[in-house]
Amino acid sequence: MNAGPRWVLIGLGNPMRRDDGVGPWVAAQLRGRGWPDLRIIQMELPDPMMLAEAWEEAEIAWIVDAVEADAPPGTLLRIREGRLRMDLRPRGLSTHGLDLLEAIALARTLGPSPPRVILYGIIGADFGFGEGLSPAVEAGARRLLRRLERLIARLNKISNESHSG
Repeated sequence: MNAGPRWVLIGLGNPMRRDDGVGPWVAAQLRGRGWPDLRIIQMELPDPMMLAEAWEEAEIAWIVDAVEADAPPGTLLRIREGRLRMDLRPRGLSTHGLDLLEAIALARTLGPSPPRVILYGIIGADFGFGEGLSPAVEAGARRLLRRLERLIARLNKISNESHSG
């Protein structure tokens, strides 16, 4: 049995680049909710060493990031790691200089990784300098926040039932 948190949420992005800060925004909203099985990490770039450390011993890793794709701003994408290459690489997934897929692959070579890695990408509109999310991206982030809260509550309930039975 793992001693540490079983789930990790990694919020990627730079809060000083408007919609690129959606990952850290979601992470900040979830912080302090009192979920002992959830580790929350914010990072500006997808660094393989930091990813490997962040998801150490986790069963599920959720990565939240702003993405560019052919869809309206604020659209929420949910992609399991196995589909990342097929679904997003041709469209230019990340707004970062580093390739998220390569960072994930390298992090997996550095040590044990979660059986499930899921990217929640929110289509961004404004990546200029400044703080604050555009209205459409904030609305998408709030939808994701509600989804994650329900999911984490359900995972905690299942976990507590299996430990008490």
